[in-house]
Amino acid sequence: MESGKHKKRVSYTVMIVSDSPYGGTHPFYLKQGLLTTILCLIAIILTVSVGTAVYHWSALKKVTSQEAELQAQIEELTRQNQKLTTDNAELSDKVAILSDTVTQNAEMQKAQQEEEDARKIPSDFPLAGAAVIFKSSEMKAETGGEEDTEGEDGGRDAQIMAETDPIVVFSASAGTKVIASAEGVVASVEDDSLYGHKVTIDHQNGYMSIYRSASEPAVTQGQEVESGTTLYEMQSPDEKFGYQITQEGTLIDPLDLLEVYG
Repeated sequence: MESGKHKKRVSYTVMIVSDSPYGGTHPFYLKQGLLTTILCLIAIILTVSVGTAVYHWSALKKVTSQEAELQAQIEELTRQNQKLTTDNAELSDKVAILSDTVTQNAEMQKAQQEEEDARKIPSDFPLAGAAVIFKSSEMKAETGGEEDTEGEDGGRDAQIMAETDPIVVFSASAGTKVIASAEGVVASVEDDSLYGHKVTIDHQNGYMSIYRSASEPAVTQGQEVESGTTLYEMQSPDEKFGYQITQEGTLIDPLDLLEVYG
């Protein structure tokens, strides 16, 4: 017997055939190990190429997905921004309306306050009916302070007061009502040595009005009165009525405030 079998070597022939009529055929002989190595390299290259392609495809897909998400976020942010812009415009309109309302309310409150303050200034005529001015500070200045001898003692007493303190003395017929010249509170109802009775109204703004008459007072101390509230009703023909005003405690000429004088 033979001592051992020789392994049969296998070789491969690779033939390159030219398509030219003059090219001929060029055979190449490859051993099995070299061919195996070449095939392995080809397999590795293919594997790497496929892996790279898969990786790039996966990365591209991921980037595409992220781009879609970012686009969705951009669209959502754009929508929110538009909504905020709309809300801001509506809010600006509301603020403008509120500002106008506040301004109108402030102007209305100011007008109401001015109207309320005006109602407390004793500027209305203190008589509801026909009357004549019997004596006043203005008449005193025109006559040079000469004594008026006409009238009874009450008239002379009124003249004396007109010469010492600012006062307007009216003469009116029976039934004429003495009324409050502005709203306020009756500060006092007391006897008066010259006229008989005296009613003082505190207008709670620094002004006080004083009403002097022989008739019985129709109001009581502490009573709230409005402009036009009856304080007296004159009982005698040509009855005299004295009217004075103080501002911050100082007597002033009532004719400076009376709106209907003149």
